[in-house]
Amino acid sequence: MRWLVALLVFSATAIAAHLAVLNAIPARIMATAQSRMAERGVPLNGWNAAERMTPQTQTVVRPSPDLAYALCRFDTSDGPVLLSAPTSQTYGSLSVFDGRTNNVFVASLREGSAFRGVIVYPRGQPPGEVGEGQEIVEMDGPGLALIRRLAPSAETHAQATALVDEAYCGNP
Repeated sequence: MRWLVALLVFSATAIAAHLAVLNAIPARIMATAQSRMAERGVPLNGWNAAERMTPQTQTVVRPSPDLAYALCRFDTSDGPVLLSAPTSQTYGSLSVFDGRTNNVFVASLREGSAFRGVIVYPRGQPPGEVGEGQEIVEMDGPGLALIRRLAPSAETHAQATALVDEAYCGNP
């Protein structure tokens, strides 16, 4: 009987510890990513285009060298955030990640798409107006938005980077 009680206590403790770790890790990863980006000067509520991916510029283990990346850090604590990016003839996407690293939204940026932006708003505080072609996502706290565009050459990377100037990340 004593062994059974000990086994049950051990199992309950192991399960509780496992669930605690699984619950804490994603938020910790995102918090670390946010603070490192802030240290590197990535602004809050503004798009930041990355250099072309080469073995010398890789800070992530395996980013694709055929894609151009732009990143926006945002926080819905002060209200809704509008994220938009122009479409283009080649592959492009806009993804939104919440504070637990969950991908909560993805849109195509390929020419012909009806996408005109996404409004990310705090839970329980929906935006008053939503424009045509705009999506809405309910999310609390900090998050990241990522634009990816096909850019296999230096020329196409420059074209994709120029499109970042037309993108928007900020209050609607």
